[in-house]
Amino acid sequence: MQEEYNYNLTVPAADLEGALELLEQAKKRTPQLRVSRKPDRNGYARFYLSFPFKGSRTDIKFTEWFERQNNVDDWELFGPNYGVWGIAPSSNV
Repeated sequence: MQEEYNYNLTVPAADLEGALELLEQAKKRTPQLRVSRKPDRNGYARFYLSFPFKGSRTDIKFTEWFERQNNVDDWELFGPNYGVWGIAPSSNV
């Protein structure tokens, strides 16, 4: 099990290339960041971003950095949400 803080990023599909570039920069800044692509919906590309908790929050500076890098009004970053990743199934199943 691994504690994490996660975010949902939604961008217009037309901005997909810019979003991928921004996420690549974010992964360089925080190598432990996991990025998953969610299904597109209503013309928007969606991503799930997971920052592991390693004794301190690795996501703290991300939102500030994201806002400085991105001044596009129709990009939405929602979070952080606390979660646990990799819960092992019970051996009694």
